[in-house]
Amino acid sequence: MTDITELTLSETLNGLGSKEFSSVEVTSAYIKKMEEKRHLNAFITETPEKALEMAKASDTRRSKGHVGKLEGLPIAIKDMFCTKGIKTTAASRILSNFIPPFESTTTQKLWDAGAVCLGKTNTDEFAMGSSTITSYFGVTKNPHNENCVPGGSSGGSAAAVAAHMCAGATGTETGGSIRHPASFCQVSGFKPTYGRCSRYGVIAYASSLDEPGVLGRTIKDCAHMIEVMMGYDPKDSTSSRKEVPELHKMLDKNIKGMKIGIPREYTELVPSNWESALTFLKERGAVIVDIEMPHTEEAGMVYYVISQGEATTNLARYDGVRYGERAPGETLEEMYMNTRMLGFGQEVRNRIILGTFFTSAKGYYDYFVPAQKMRSLIKQDFDKAFEKVDVLFSPSVPIRPFTIEEAKHGAAKGRFNDTYLMPSCLAGLPAGCAHNGLQVIGRQWDEATVLKVLDVVEEIK
Repeated sequence: MTDITELTLSETLNGLGSKEFSSVEVTSAYIKKMEEKRHLNAFITETPEKALEMAKASDTRRSKGHVGKLEGLPIAIKDMFCTKGIKTTAASRILSNFIPPFESTTTQKLWDAGAVCLGKTNTDEFAMGSSTITSYFGVTKNPHNENCVPGGSSGGSAAAVAAHMCAGATGTETGGSIRHPASFCQVSGFKPTYGRCSRYGVIAYASSLDEPGVLGRTIKDCAHMIEVMMGYDPKDSTSSRKEVPELHKMLDKNIKGMKIGIPREYTELVPSNWESALTFLKERGAVIVDIEMPHTEEAGMVYYVISQGEATTNLARYDGVRYGERAPGETLEEMYMNTRMLGFGQEVRNRIILGTFFTSAKGYYDYFVPAQKMRSLIKQDFDKAFEKVDVLFSPSVPIRPFTIEEAKHGAAKGRFNDTYLMPSCLAGLPAGCAHNGLQVIGRQWDEATVLKVLDVVEEIK
């Protein structure tokens, strides 16, 4: 029989449904693969006993006719999602022993749908980075070239999916942190519209930007997972009440007559398959339209000012008093200072310092307010574009994965690293990346069209 871990998430669901194998068998196979690939450092916390317990419960439910949308499916969770009774660290020393007494809404939806938890995946500390190099628990290796980074911040999840250590995984995006590692690890990634997935229980980086999402081997795999994760949550004031469609049933491979926009500013650097990709879409009946996004160049600075300003506030809670790592001090102020110096890595400290400046009395009006105004202009660029086209199409990360040594010397901060990813995050739009590194961005709340186009795009070689 074919190695179960070679099957896609969708194929695994079909096999479970036809009783070709049980959840315990699938979960056991993935646990073995996790042990074989442990050197990749994709996981911070592995939960094999918990996984087998959940798998047995899933098989029992299935035998009684109670079958959830992800029944018996072994998945991995980015270590930014709080999981009740399972260590949740955000890849930071300050939370290295934190065990939440509650479950994030998003992961609870996955468990309610029958999914099985294999463990918590590595990430850049507090999701701040593009390589996992800032993780307190060490860098994750790219399964396709172990000298290279997997991208970030959801690098552990992308590597786990690429190395067949799980059927699918959750991720989070603030400035491209799902699509970036999806591109580097040659898997698929998707984030919905801001507000589609609850942020309750997701450790905050920048509240107006953070978005839960998914990584899978195919776009259909992503659709299966994300439709379960989406939906209204009264615990999150930004959560949308909009109805959630059955996305995996809407992937009909038909894009005939669809208008696909090509942003000129997103094609300064293109991969080798770019021209063949455009030809492929035309042959499938799509209409290619040139689009201008004039404020793209400002997106990077806008992102860093807003995200770091918000991070300063969100990370203020880690003071060593209620939970997390604590360092001693003779005074309360000294204890705060020692705790945060000990608990946070250099990258996080840098962002807190800059964010404090951006939100100071002077910096607020000189930087933070202008950044918010420019953010509105970036959103208007998308609004105008979608008056002419159905989706936007471009490379996701038009550079090859850099080495771990290059990342240590600043390669993760290169100009083109997130240039094509940040604007859609600032606008809160649904976007995804196919395993070939090509991305699609859509209108607000129109996840169905984005996934439909991506399902065709992933056929491009």
